[in-house]
Formats: sequence, structure tokens, C-alpha cells
Amino acid sequence: MTVHPSLSRLVVPLIFAGVGALPQLARAQVPGEVSGLVLGPSSSLAWTAVPGASFYNVYRGTLAGVASGLPPRCHGYRIATTSFPSPLAPVPGETFLYLVTAESPAGEGTSGAATSGARTLLGACRPVMRNHVFNRLGYGWDEWGRDRIAALGIDAYIAEQLDPTTVDESTNTELNTRIPLVDPPDTAADLVARQVVGGVYARRQLAEQVGNFWTNHFNTEYTKVSGYYERLFPPCTSPGVPPQCDASYPLRARQEGALAQDREFDTFQTMAFTSSFREILEASAKSPAMIVYLDTITNTASAPNENYSREILELSALGVDGGYTQDDVEQLAKVFTGWSFCKKSPANQGDPLAACISNYWDPLVTGQFVATFQTGRHDCGQKVLFLGTPQQLTIASTCGNPAAQVQEQETALDAIAAHPAAPRFISRKLLERFVTDDPDASEIDTLVAEWNDPANPHGIGDLKEVLRAAVTSSAFLNPDRAGSKVKTPLEQFVSGFRTMRGRTDGSTQVFNYLTRAQHLPYLNPVPTGWPENGEDWVDTNNTLERQNFGIKAAAGSSATFGSDPITLLVANGVSTASGNTAAIVDFFTDALFGKALTPLERQKAIDFLNTDDNGNVSNYNNTRIRDVVGFLLGYPQFQEQ
Repeated sequence: MTVHPSLSRLVVPLIFAGVGALPQLARAQVPGEVSGLVLGPSSSLAWTAVPGASFYNVYRGTLAGVASGLPPRCHGYRIATTSFPSPLAPVPGETFLYLVTAESPAGEGTSGAATSGARTLLGACRPVMRNHVFNRLGYGWDEWGRDRIAALGIDAYIAEQLDPTTVDESTNTELNTRIPLVDPPDTAADLVARQVVGGVYARRQLAEQVGNFWTNHFNTEYTKVSGYYERLFPPCTSPGVPPQCDASYPLRARQEGALAQDREFDTFQTMAFTSSFREILEASAKSPAMIVYLDTITNTASAPNENYSREILELSALGVDGGYTQDDVEQLAKVFTGWSFCKKSPANQGDPLAACISNYWDPLVTGQFVATFQTGRHDCGQKVLFLGTPQQLTIASTCGNPAAQVQEQETALDAIAAHPAAPRFISRKLLERFVTDDPDASEIDTLVAEWNDPANPHGIGDLKEVLRAAVTSSAFLNPDRAGSKVKTPLEQFVSGFRTMRGRTDGSTQVFNYLTRAQHLPYLNPVPTGWPENGEDWVDTNNTLERQNFGIKAAAGSSATFGSDPITLLVANGVSTASGNTAAIVDFFTDALFGKALTPLERQKAIDFLNTDDNGNVSNYNNTRIRDVVGFLLGYPQFQEQ
């Protein structure tokens, strides 16, 4: 071992060589140990090529960490060459320790011997990166995903998730028996349950994540939306009962409000893979839920309301520093005057000027609540957006021309989507969701370049291609980023169910846990939506609720709120008979953490399984196995992604 004097880094020539995981591959096919590892003056590791190696993995730790029981962790994954840049310097007085492995299709192996003995790692790169992809593209590990990524590899798995219609859900009984119970929804609880059930059981994991992302980005709030529908379906009174009243008040209003928001989720989820930002921006603008939530419905020429015009600029498209002014807010508010919604027949749903259904309250009348335009409430005068900038747009007077008045919205949305602040703002938000809480300028630039490529299938702002650029980037596949973000409560609860064959209807108890953890989709009254930054989710109360959830769900066996870790173990060849403690713990540490636990953390779980509630050595039973799963779900690493 040698210490690099200028950077105070310890270079270890070898930790282990890959060991065959596939029985048909002979041990001789596994590449040998790495030799000749050096650290050059440009902070770049280099080593001698190993015959038979497909790629190399790099691990890094610190001497202080190793001394305290914290092994090196994956630092460079699937390095195709025999060098790797590692420019970050340790803190003063600290020393980095590097380990390099040669790998083949046989997969990651066990630690080999080096000059100072066997090496322990904080999880091998392959399972760590597998779980990283699961946690960022979706809601964590499950058996189907594990087998799928093993069959396809990470790159092909990501490509398949980016094309969700190719992922077969027809045989997904767990999903298909539960979704019809909550979709279409009747209440806010059903709306939440739809996201929980989809997150837990869907194979199209990325589709579930982007549905949640865009619904949160274009946030609407159930209480306000359903409250407006109560005006359309008031309680029946006597005498003088109006024909449009609801004898079961407020049931109809709640159903219509839930449907309005559910259609947003379905629309955004589809458009994330099939449309441009300009198109999804219009879908939100014309959504009845948004028309109610940000008061477009009250925005008229005689009483302008700026709520929506302000938030579409600040929160939906350009960002608070996007270069717009108060004058732009006022001018844009005039553009949106006259827009409302009503029930229209299927033939008229795409025509804002078409007639509304007069007896909208009749459930036997086929139709849907959609955007409509009322010329008598519209400010038809000239409007100027982005005055004095290269993006300046003048919308001429449209008085006397209803079709041109409708077109004003289209023209304004074109200008907003084409504004140079839009790609940077949305790219940053996508990176914050899928890659890092603090993306740098180069990472944003990469997505902006993809955004501005007119050759993409859906042109400028192609949502799928921008998303692809994010989740296939070197920043996304950087193992140093594994575990660097914090799960939202929804992500944590859903991922907990997935890793222990969870049983949930999406509502029972989960709704209460989400309420206490202060994360209920569709019920955030603040237009910003729920935060993505981990700092906003980490506090003692929130962490306690997460831990309580893990304990309760692991212990439960109910069909609506429980789990089945015993069957999960047996189905995967792990005996639950006495004396198999390490294998049981290792199965769940692989599922939950990619085995990225310190030896001490692993041993604590083994000791817990081997003792009773009083700390006495005891043979475990099925109840204690459930307890250790809940114990592991309480580890701080499970709050990370």
C-alpha cells in the first residue's frame, strides 16, 4: 500500500476479483485480480488490464471510515477502460482508500484477499446500482423488477421503462384486481389510493413516477375542486327542488371533483411519453380541476383574476426568476378571461365554443366536463406579453371574432413554452426529481440541448426525450448519487410494501400514515405542490411516522394493510427454519439496500432476529421474522434513495 503524498490518498492495488454467479460459467472464466493500480498527478486512477474483464468497478472509502466500520462504497460503475477520474480531494487530514475490481458477465463476486486480508464493501456495485435505478425510476425493489433487470441489464431496463406500453401489465393480477376498486375514484381517498396501488403493484414503474411528478407539478387541490362542484350539484331541498340537485349530497360533487383530478393524472402520465411540454401545458390550462383551483373560472373582463396567469409563469413554466414581470401577469390574465368548463357531448369535447349540455346533472346523459369559452366574459382588446424583450408578443384585438379569441390562449401558450427560461426551469425540476437535489449547470445544459432538438419525435420540448436524457445521463448513473436523495413519505410507504410482498388497498391505514407524515397527493392547498428537496421531509415527527409504518406493515397480515415476508422468503429459496438467520437478513438487506449495510448494521439485524423482546437469545419464529423486517425498514438508509 502507498499513500499519495500530494492528495493524501491511499491506493490499494486490489480488493477482489469477480466470482461467477451463473453455474454454466466456469470459475476459470472469471477475470483475475487487478494489478498496477496507481494515482496519477491529474487525480486519475489507472491500472493494468485484466484478461477476460468486461468492465471494472471502482470503490472508495476513507481510512477513518474503515477504522470505524464503514467500508468503501461503489464509486465508479462499469468502467470500460483502465482509468477513472476521481478529482474530489478528501478533507484535510483524511486519506482516501481505493479498490478496483475486474468484472465479467458472471457478475459481482465475493471479496478476495489483498496484502492486508479480505476486503469488506458497503454493497457491491451491481446490486447497489440496481436498487438505485429502482428507487429513482420507480418505487423500489420487487421480485418482478429484480428478475427483469437481471434479464435485461440496467440500460435495457431503463429503455423499456421509457416505453411503458411495451411492459406487459395484462398478467399483473395484483395490480389488475386492485385498480378497478379505486379507479375511477369517488373520493380524495380513492385518488390517493390510485397512486399507492399503482406504485406498489405496477410494472410500469417509471410511468407511475412521472404521473405523480406532473400531477404534483401542475398541482390542484381536491377540497377546492369538489367544493365548486357542490354549486353544480347542491343538496335537494323542499319545496322548490332544483332538477340538478343531489339527493345524496355531497356524493356527486365529490365524485366529479375526484374524476377531474384523476383525468389529470391519466392525461399527464400518457403525455409524459407521447407529447411536448407545450402540449402538456395546454392540457393543464384546459383542465377543469385547474380552471377551478387557480380561479380561471372567475376571471372575467370586468373582474380580472391573476392567480392562474401568475402561477403558470412562476410555477408551471418559467420559474420565479424566469424573466417575466407583473405586467406580463396582468396581460396574461386578460388572455385567460372567459375560460370556464361545462359538460359536453363526446362530439363537442374538443371544441371550446360548442354548446354545453343543459341537463348536465342527468347521469344517463353521455358527456364529460371539459373546458369551454364564453365570449361575453372575455377581454378582447390588444395584449402584449414580455414587453421589451426578444420574446415580445403582441396579440391584436379579437373583438367580434370568437375563434380568434379562443386562439389567444393558444398563442400565449406558444410564447410561454418557447421562452428560453422554460427548458431550464423544467429541466432543473426533472433533475431534482430523478437525479439530484442540486443539479449543476452542465447537467441542466445537457437536458436543455435535448429539449431544443427539433429532430425529436415530438419536436421542441419532447418530454420523453428530455426525461431519457436525465435518466440515462452519467449523473443519474453516478454511484456516488445512490442514496443521496430522501424519499417522500409516499415513496417510502410504497417502497416498503414492494419489498415485503405488501398487501394494500391503497386506503386502509395508508391514508392515515400519509396524513400524519403530511404528504397527501391531491390535497395540498399550496400551488407549489409537494417539495422534492429532502430537507423539507426530514424532521423527528416525519421520521417517526415512517418507522411506525414499517413496524405496523411488516407485522400485519391483513389483505388491505399487511405483508407476506414469510412466503416471499420461501418462494425465493430462503428457508425460514431455525438456524438460517444470516440468509434471512441478507435477503432483505439485498432487497432494501442492495446489501449496502456496514458489518455492524448487518450484525444488529442478525442479533435482533436471534433474540426475543427482552434481549435474550431465542429461536426465531415467523412473528420475529416479520419484526426484523420492520426493524430493517426503520434503518435511516431506507429513508434514502
